[in-house]
Amino acid sequence: MKEEVNEKNSHENVQESRNKVVIPLLQHRGVICEPLVSVGDNVKIGQMIGKVDHDLGAPVHSSVSGEVVAIKDYAHPVCGKMQSVIIEYDQNGDATKFRGNKSANTGEILSALKESGIIDLDGNSIYFKLNSGKLIDTILINLTNEGDLYSNFTSENVPGIINGLRLLLRASGASKGAFVVKKNDIQTISAIRAELGEDDNISIFQVKRVYSPTMLNLLAKEMTGMRVPITGTPADVGVLIFSAYGAMTVSEAVLEGIPPIKINVMVSGAVNQPGLKRVVVGTSFREAIESCGGYRGKPGKIIVNDIMTGTSQFTDEVPVTKATTRIVVQSEDEVLRDKTGPCIHCARCVDVCPVNILPGFIASYADIGRYDECEKLHAQSCVECGLCSMVCPSKRHLIQLIRYAKHALLKSFMVLQEKDSPNLKLGCGSCNSPCHMGAPMILAEGK
Repeated sequence: MKEEVNEKNSHENVQESRNKVVIPLLQHRGVICEPLVSVGDNVKIGQMIGKVDHDLGAPVHSSVSGEVVAIKDYAHPVCGKMQSVIIEYDQNGDATKFRGNKSANTGEILSALKESGIIDLDGNSIYFKLNSGKLIDTILINLTNEGDLYSNFTSENVPGIINGLRLLLRASGASKGAFVVKKNDIQTISAIRAELGEDDNISIFQVKRVYSPTMLNLLAKEMTGMRVPITGTPADVGVLIFSAYGAMTVSEAVLEGIPPIKINVMVSGAVNQPGLKRVVVGTSFREAIESCGGYRGKPGKIIVNDIMTGTSQFTDEVPVTKATTRIVVQSEDEVLRDKTGPCIHCARCVDVCPVNILPGFIASYADIGRYDECEKLHAQSCVECGLCSMVCPSKRHLIQLIRYAKHALLKSFMVLQEKDSPNLKLGCGSCNSPCHMGAPMILAEGK
């Protein structure tokens, strides 16, 4: 009876109470977690509240202590709406007993990472990346991504990031590790060298461009000279790439036993006091913005993670997740409202594309549901840098359309009972398990 009352009034209770967190059961690429708690249960900080028995999954943990008031679909910063555990927290601060292991061997490191459910900024479970079964020679920490760098590469985090790299080397069996830094970023290089000391297995490489979490295949090619297959990952050429956030959370999970329950978020744009905030997972964007003095004027758009490639939000009640590094607020005057026009075949999108595909053509085929043609034009090679949308004189929504095509191609391979387009044959048919890392066997009808 208690559960029925809570479920019936959960929406009202959640809206009225400010002392709540919303923890999505899907914060990663892969399979959604099943809740381990019920409405009315009391939970502790660090308690596992969602788990899935699948390699493409990662458990989630409570970031607060309090009572579960609802388990329901709720606004999600990337997925629209997703089943979430809503916890009304108390001031007790009860926490599970965290147990670190400062002398963990390879198996113990992997076990700790699996239980902690660490998600890197590319959306993949770090345990899954390490457990790929491929021979790994090199571990890279990508320090060129500005959102990650400004949010997580702070002076107090540098030792943890370096320890995280050493643990990743031990867990993967790789012989070499390196930090990848943007050329002439003297401050970052100096901070690493001051803490690193004489470690012959760890180097610092300088590169010219910024590599976002969607551009890791390009970074692997630059570092090794070997081309990564279209639907492959850096592991296919013996490289694993992680963020500063990923390395830091690996260190916390193994050495201190703490799962990712707190996140550094850079709040910038049209807010009164922009700055870096450390918040618990499940904190609403609204609360994070209010902690920075609130909105400066009337907000026109809220974007998570990056202006060019991030996701615009339909409400500020969405929660911070494990992969949130940045919240950008734009005023109404800053929001572009140009009218979209037809493609004029200027080829500017082709000129700026870092992977030499045809963004305009792919977007046109995606717009009419011809995903078979998108696949032929290598839509899956798109690194979602956003440059094509930025230079398009017709203001076409190129990156959004290409993302939609990539999602449709992925879904056609994974979800055999659904079709997004009548001209796609779904799945390779070689096994019964889903696989989002393999090459989809997608053919045009009749071929």
